Amino acid sequence: MIAKLLLLALVGYAYAAPESRIVNGEPAEQGAHPHQATLQMRSGFYWYHICGASLIAPNKVLTAAHCLDGVSASSLRVGLGWHMLTEASGWEQTFSVASINVHRVNGMRNANGNGYPNDIAVLTLSGSATLNNNVNVARIAPPGSSFAQETCLISGWGKLSGSGSSAITLKQAHITKITNQQCSYLWSAVRGAAILDTHICVYEQTKSSCSGDSGGPLVCNGYLAGVTSWGVSTCDGTFPSVYVRTSEFYDWITSQL
Repeated sequence: MIAKLLLLALVGYAYAAPESRIVNGEPAEQGAHPHQATLQMRSGFYWYHICGASLIAPNKVLTAAHCLDGVSASSLRVGLGWHMLTEASGWEQTFSVASINVHRVNGMRNANGNGYPNDIAVLTLSGSATLNNNVNVARIAPPGSSFAQETCLISGWGKLSGSGSSAITLKQAHITKITNQQCSYLWSAVRGAAILDTHICVYEQTKSSCSGDSGGPLVCNGYLAGVTSWGVSTCDGTFPSVYVRTSEFYDWITSQL
């Protein structure tokens, strides 16, 4: 079976890699996801959302490595406390990016690494966020975390359908975390869709992450369990959404703090 995989982050780009948005979700309430960040790129005088991210320390965010391919720190900024991308609520905090640290063994930068392994990166901000009810640090899932069959939360400003427009208001969806064995079986007929120990999957038909959600959070039982990485380009929920499993990178993530 041939299915088109897309890196979920790519807004306005035509890469044949994984992709992510929140499809068939619901609008999130202001402050419901205080760790949620928007990663934005400058184009001329304007900034536009390209990926999600999660605040993991007052001056650090976690995102997907593929969001940063060919991108310099000087062309990026990170928004915290944002709810709508086009209208201010008064809770927004915005920082330029001081440095980028992509995981040293990043399969995205290797030749056709099946499953897009190690798709994770930490950005250091130009300053430290003021923590409050709308901006706060996520708790990283500890080593050995499973969350199998739990209902988790995904969120982001990605596309609302595979061929649709991107969200203006932050969206969320409750979705079931499945085992890697189940995930591997559901993806088994798709070329290049390897499920690794460093992945974590969620799956409910009609629900999905999509383009523009990449790098954003998967939260299970109050922990940041995943970083949005890849899925199928139709974003229709026929295949699981695949995330980087943060518990497998716990030592690497915490070493950046």
